Amino acid sequence: MDTQTGRQLYVGEVFTRLGLCIRVQCLGTLQLWEDSCLVPSSIKGDCKPVPPTDTNFEYPMCCPLYECQTYESNAEGTLKQTNTYDHNGSLRMSHLTEVIVINKNARLDQEDTPIVPIRRNHV
Repeated sequence: MDTQTGRQLYVGEVFTRLGLCIRVQCLGTLQLWEDSCLVPSSIKGDCKPVPPTDTNFEYPMCCPLYECQTYESNAEGTLKQTNTYDHNGSLRMSHLTEVIVINKNARLDQEDTPIVPIRRNHV
């Protein structure tokens, strides 16, 4: 019997504690085995959990995904990579955004800027 829900279980039976996203299984030894969502340890970058849109999913679909962003900058621009992982650390989606620098010298120093009127008005 599952002590948290009071549910009777048969050997081999599996169910998900809804709202908690924990999978419970009755083993042949009549012990309960619980699986829950863990934060994957192999992911890199600035990561944040993304909760599922539907909380009534069965385990493991009720586990949050993890969206991780990394940045790489060089003289030509910046590359932003966003990877989405599941609770096992498996890559589910990847997205790249590249910002390219067109003109490195877009701003001139005031000393280098000629002070000449752009438009002359004669009265």
